[in-house]
Amino acid sequence: MTRTSRTVRLLIVFVVVLAAALVGILTRAPGLLATFWCANALLLGMMMRWPVLIEWPTWLAAMVGYLSADLLTGSSLSMAVQLNSANLVGVTFGVLLLRCTKRIPFRLVDSNALVWMVILGAGSAIATASTAGLLDRVIREESFTDTLVHWGSTEFMAYLLVLPLILSVTIPSGFADLRRKLTWRTIGTMMVPLLATAACVPIALRIEGPIALVLPIPALLWCATRISVPSTAFVSVVWSVWSLMMADTGRLDVGEQGHTNWSEDVITSIAVTLIALGPIAVACATQERRAAERELFRAVEYDNLTGVLSRGAFLRQAEEQLKRESETQSPVGLLMLDLDHFKNINDTHGHMTGDTVLADFAARAADRVSGADLIGRLGGEEFAVLLTGSSFARASEVAEAIRSAQVEESTASGVASTVSIGLAWVDHPTLRLAALMIAADEAMYDAKESGRNLVKARDVSGVVPKRHISG
Repeated sequence: MTRTSRTVRLLIVFVVVLAAALVGILTRAPGLLATFWCANALLLGMMMRWPVLIEWPTWLAAMVGYLSADLLTGSSLSMAVQLNSANLVGVTFGVLLLRCTKRIPFRLVDSNALVWMVILGAGSAIATASTAGLLDRVIREESFTDTLVHWGSTEFMAYLLVLPLILSVTIPSGFADLRRKLTWRTIGTMMVPLLATAACVPIALRIEGPIALVLPIPALLWCATRISVPSTAFVSVVWSVWSLMMADTGRLDVGEQGHTNWSEDVITSIAVTLIALGPIAVACATQERRAAERELFRAVEYDNLTGVLSRGAFLRQAEEQLKRESETQSPVGLLMLDLDHFKNINDTHGHMTGDTVLADFAARAADRVSGADLIGRLGGEEFAVLLTGSSFARASEVAEAIRSAQVEESTASGVASTVSIGLAWVDHPTLRLAALMIAADEAMYDAKESGRNLVKARDVSGVVPKRHISG
């Protein structure tokens, strides 16, 4: 860790805390605490996401940020120290709880993580509110209970609104990654539920009473099932902050118009928290379900040992690809690959080593084909590769590259093995997959009979097969 990188991190912490604290202070009503104080949640969220920040200079940078915000807005130094001591106690408690539960770094990836996030938020909020309540009781002789309830409810709301956004967002690795994720289809999928949520704003302004707060629930739940967890969290935060601001000004007419007391503020905070937490919970459950579906799809479509397509998936996708290539009259090459004397490897080194040889070979072969090509394991030590839009020269080069890589890299790994490859190539893919597999299979056996560790190729353009094999 260089001095420059640490300085940059500390500067980021200072700026984030200062900006968040200023927003909370400048948007609060006169004589009251901030309606939405997100500085503590941002600080804890950054530490949860990036544990490198958990060091004493970070606390010092955060304290300077807190104090600067209060002093810049006219608070006394003693009052600023008291308030922000409570803030740092809550964040520190959250970090200690993370340490004790061994959940660093923390990411919001499933429903279980959401439960732990709620527990962490509640613990940190109670720690902050209890500290503030004790200070109020000892220094200003005010009610410990009032401070505990009010601070606790608003802090808990801030944690549950801010933490999901920090802990679930995926930072793009670059502009290309951002473009890949933000496709027109993705944008279209996001915009419809987002517009539906936005449409609730003018309607809520015309409705009096608590119904205005719950109006967006259907739209928020729709967002949760259609967009990502961080996007859902962002929409929930925007709606919740808007709801709090409108409630404070009386425009939503929550409670008695023009009159504010502790219980109404607490009830509003709890209502907003529950409204925001519901869509986030649904979004986490939806993300978890989609992950399970991807795992199930992968278990069905891909070979568990080697990671390439399973036999059934390869045959189906290859047949579909051949149909598409026949429409564009593009050349196609099919490789049949069989590891030489694989039984001897199992007998000599054991089946665990044999599995490693298979997985390593599949990885080498996959590295030497393009993303448009298909590679699958047909069974045992036999593999197949469909090279789409490939010239005969390119197909031969790929086959030879796989063969030579197997010789060189397997020898370096300690268990030497070779592969025999048969290539069938056609300039206009009018043949079915079965016919190409027959031709490639015959070429592969020709390679084995000629001494193994060879590539044998056949140009089957215009050839009509006399026999077929089943998939």
